[in-house]
Amino acid sequence: MRKIDRVYREILHRFYSKGERFFNQKQLSEVCEISLGTINPLINKLEIFGAIERKPQGFRLIDPKRALISWAVTRDLAEDITYTTFVPAPLEELEGKLPRGSVLTAYSGYRVRFGTTPAEYNQVFVYAEAEEMQRAFKPTMRKRRNLIVLQPDVHLKRLSSNGAAPVVQLYVDLWQLGKPASRFVEELENKILSPHTRALGEVARTFKGANESSRV
Repeated sequence: MRKIDRVYREILHRFYSKGERFFNQKQLSEVCEISLGTINPLINKLEIFGAIERKPQGFRLIDPKRALISWAVTRDLAEDITYTTFVPAPLEELEGKLPRGSVLTAYSGYRVRFGTTPAEYNQVFVYAEAEEMQRAFKPTMRKRRNLIVLQPDVHLKRLSSNGAAPVVQLYVDLWQLGKPASRFVEELENKILSPHTRALGEVARTFKGANESSRV
């Protein structure tokens, strides 16, 4: 996972779980264990898009939804996949057999966090060490995969609880899965996002267009 994902996660988790809006780059550098040189370009980007406002001692998060969508659009879930296989078992049984320390995300993480799901799902996404998962769930020749393993990091594990990723991580991971996860994304928007700011689709298009322009 990219180092800047830790910064997005820290800022947004603290806002959506505690209501915090003011942040200091040095403190973020220490908590996320990354350099200021990595953090500052992200802060510049969020300022340009109107998500934050700079202050003498740091910055204030003024549009958390825009920051969340910025992360969702630029997150690369596929890049973090380290192992996949097919496990011939009901998904809840599979989830219950995961090695200690595993962190569920996407559909399964939603179920753990909220006790139910808005739609059925057919894949388990989990942050765990690939070698340990490969020992627990053997490789298969089948094309279908229902267990998707993602590379974890210490910061993610610190913010996770009850074996599930923090809600903001669930959101961006589900967003990356596209249409199959759309019901889950919509429900999360209703649960954690304010209805009084710009539509998510409009914000997403803004970030996507900007990112494409920056690659030209």
